[in-house]
Amino acid sequence: MKQADTVSILVPRKAEYVSVVRLTASGIASRMGFDIDDIEDIKVSISEVLNRLLEKGVSSDNIRIDFHLSGNTVKIDFIMPDSSIQGIFGDEEEDFAFGIIRSLMDEVNLNADEHVVVSMTKKLERAV
Repeated sequence: MKQADTVSILVPRKAEYVSVVRLTASGIASRMGFDIDDIEDIKVSISEVLNRLLEKGVSSDNIRIDFHLSGNTVKIDFIMPDSSIQGIFGDEEEDFAFGIIRSLMDEVNLNADEHVVVSMTKKLERAV
């Protein structure tokens, strides 16, 4: 079995860096063979998570995003060193955003461990 690749990006917790993460995701997904619609789904989901993390009052200055590439799957982990952040999707507006993410990604897990705030997965569907 081929070993998975991991691409990590550490960005300041500032809105102007959301586009950097989206561009990174686009490049990774494109290289893996995702079509434009799936790439847009990934980018929208990333934006929703990052916007929630930016709105929450957390002590960390940075957000780390890990892209785990394995075969036909990309798993994206949003990691905060501040393990106290919980429930970034709680109120009605945030529930709507979480619903969007769940509809666009194949799998979404909140608080996967003490530092992984959100983990989401998208699988490449090859045309037959």
